[in-house]
Amino acid sequence: MVGAVPLVLKACTALSMLSLGKAFHAESVKSGFDCNVMVGTALLDMYGKCGEIWSARKVFDYMPERNVITWNAMIGGHMKGGDTKTAILLFENMYEKTIVTWNQMIDGYARNGAMVMARRFFNRVPDELRNVVTWSVMVDGYASNGDMDAARELFEIMPRRNFYVWSSMVSGYFKKGDVKSAKAIFDRMTMKNLVNWNSLICGYTQNGCCEEALEAFSKMQDEGFEPDEVTVVSVLSACAQLALLDVGKEVHEMIVRKGIELNQFVLNGLVDMYAKCGDLSNGRLIFEGMSVKNDAAWNSLISGYATHGHCVEAINFFERMKSSGVKPNDITFLSVLSACAHGGFVEEGLEIFSGMEKYGLKASIKHYGCLVDLLGRAGRLTEACDLIKGMPVTPNDTVLGALLGACRVHSDTDVVENVLKEVKNLSSSCNSSVDAHYVILSNLYAASERWEKAERMRFALSNKGSQKTPGCSVVMLDGPETSFMQVLPE
Repeated sequence: MVGAVPLVLKACTALSMLSLGKAFHAESVKSGFDCNVMVGTALLDMYGKCGEIWSARKVFDYMPERNVITWNAMIGGHMKGGDTKTAILLFENMYEKTIVTWNQMIDGYARNGAMVMARRFFNRVPDELRNVVTWSVMVDGYASNGDMDAARELFEIMPRRNFYVWSSMVSGYFKKGDVKSAKAIFDRMTMKNLVNWNSLICGYTQNGCCEEALEAFSKMQDEGFEPDEVTVVSVLSACAQLALLDVGKEVHEMIVRKGIELNQFVLNGLVDMYAKCGDLSNGRLIFEGMSVKNDAAWNSLISGYATHGHCVEAINFFERMKSSGVKPNDITFLSVLSACAHGGFVEEGLEIFSGMEKYGLKASIKHYGCLVDLLGRAGRLTEACDLIKGMPVTPNDTVLGALLGACRVHSDTDVVENVLKEVKNLSSSCNSSVDAHYVILSNLYAASERWEKAERMRFALSNKGSQKTPGCSVVMLDGPETSFMQVLPE
């Protein structure tokens, strides 16, 4: 009976079922099992991993007998909670330290961003204990914290490498946006496993190299590797970004055919792919069949409706989301505000924007940009201008561009005078978007026959050193592509 308790507690830990674990704790106390070292260790491990570190410490302090696993579990709990000071006190008081103890200290400091301390412990590991896991944990620590130079230096002198450390290097370079170095590390591997391929495909997708991700996915299968849930989530994201509905459907069919688990991440990926590709019927069908709908699933569908012009549906799903008890986040509000702007639902948009505070969300420059666009499209330019002046954040070129675009549509030059000063403040960046604002201003003045101001805008643009980009047309003439440059007169 005693032997079964640690197994049950381990299951509670894996499933984060703290309430059930506490119930077993109470029963263990009644039965006297809590004095058993294995039961006590399982209890404090459960509390530590579930975030109740002081409950874990109480169990630890009252244990009549402890082993090295008990000490390691207690150190791990403090490290997970960011309490590195207590963790090191426990470490120094241990009568016996295994390689697991050392690796846990290195990993704990690395996860808390304390790389100097992590390296100190790495250097202190006795030579006879240091193994490939120790090296891998240290390299992964550097990679996870973005120090790829230090990771590479240590990686190159490793006596032996495992699959994990190769993936750490590949993922680390992708995280820094260094796609070339990530691919170079991947190509150096003489043997690869599925985790390595997933690191490559996921990295490509996250860096917007979606065609490369799909090529890697195809090559992975050619080399005999079967995709898993992690693989298909990345591939579905690549299909969504490229709007490749046909390929996305093939991946969906493959998921069903191969019996890949339709977990939360895969279902979210399918909803996102169908929504971004415009197949909202299939996206909604999958969404409605989900037993658990998190904010990512709601956001995918709301964004899909908003992007493809189904503004009423986007707003309705936003209301459904709130009623379901799922808390909207920044992305949710961006999507629904965009829907309101494109659908002309001004009052609804203003009300939705004001509701952000209710959810403890602070409006960003993007949210203000949506609101400016909403008011601008409705012709309420003075309100939009006043909003920009009263914003708690500095307006950027996107916000001003939205207002200027609205001014051009509504031929309102009066509001432009209030925006011109802000555009000049941004002009020091020599940003191409700011250059576009000068062109809009010039065209707006010209349309209202205010030629002198129009010329002044062109002159200001010329003084910034900007030039018009020639138009270019590409046609096929029974053979290779032929480009024609269209030079516009000044």
